[in-house]
Amino acid sequence: MGKDAWGELARSLNGLRAAFNESYEASHGFLPGSPASEECRHDSLGGAWGDMPARDANIAPLTSVFVLLDHMESLGTLFTSPGGITATHTIARAMLDIATGPWFLLEPGIDGRERVRRHMNLRLQSLKEQTHLESGTDRTAIKSHAEGRIQRIVQAASTHGFDVRRERDRYQPPFLDTKLPSTTTLATQMFDPALGQLFWRLGSAVAHGQQHGISMFLEQIDQPVNPLQGDAAVQMGANAQSTALRCGGAPLAVVCTLQRLFSQFGWDTARLSRATADVIDTWQTVARVQGGLLPDSLRAGPPTSVPSGS
Repeated sequence: MGKDAWGELARSLNGLRAAFNESYEASHGFLPGSPASEECRHDSLGGAWGDMPARDANIAPLTSVFVLLDHMESLGTLFTSPGGITATHTIARAMLDIATGPWFLLEPGIDGRERVRRHMNLRLQSLKEQTHLESGTDRTAIKSHAEGRIQRIVQAASTHGFDVRRERDRYQPPFLDTKLPSTTTLATQMFDPALGQLFWRLGSAVAHGQQHGISMFLEQIDQPVNPLQGDAAVQMGANAQSTALRCGGAPLAVVCTLQRLFSQFGWDTARLSRATADVIDTWQTVARVQGGLLPDSLRAGPPTSVPSGS
């Protein structure tokens, strides 16, 4: 890699954002005949939780994808700016966290009913967290609104034959049929269990400020502080190679999520495929790792999705 390895990492991320922007600006949503469109066409789950829950379940991931891509742009900015050594890893870990929601919701091959169920479980989780925003206070408008929405979802779910279940822990949200997988579980499943777990742990170590995480940035220098005690001077430092190795899960999470989004929305994947190949090649080159460590599916493009009712 040339002298501007940091710039190359940032440039490759810009390519992913451009691939998304081009497709979104041309459609502003899913296209006719797409899996998302077919699920909406066969939607029969309207009720207290909304007149078009299948549409809601398909459009909802876009919000998280915008947040994910904003974080990705921030990561690219850090690569080309002085300072912020540990911030790169914190942002990368946040990207893994954010990506799990839309990636899970956009899984190809599931039917519209299952996608609605997953979406409503995510909504129940979010609404339950809203009721905790002002713990220890009297009932507020925020709590009342969130609790009312929870009841409407539960009512509609029961009407449509979903099994509404509750935990004994009153701080946990109700859920439909089965609980949401944990964020950690989803983060390790996105591209490769072993690599996913490694990237998640590395990011968590820094994001949570644990000593073994911050120590990754400490480098001993040849300047003794106290020769009698064996103390040595250290400095904070990072280079593009080590950063690409430790933060590599972030662009992979974006790739996996965008592949599912493009497939579900019926968007043309040519530019995304080129941007994906560039990201993988660039990051592997900067990190100085050999090819073959990543699943072939990442380069193969978005997965094939089976429309509902087909």
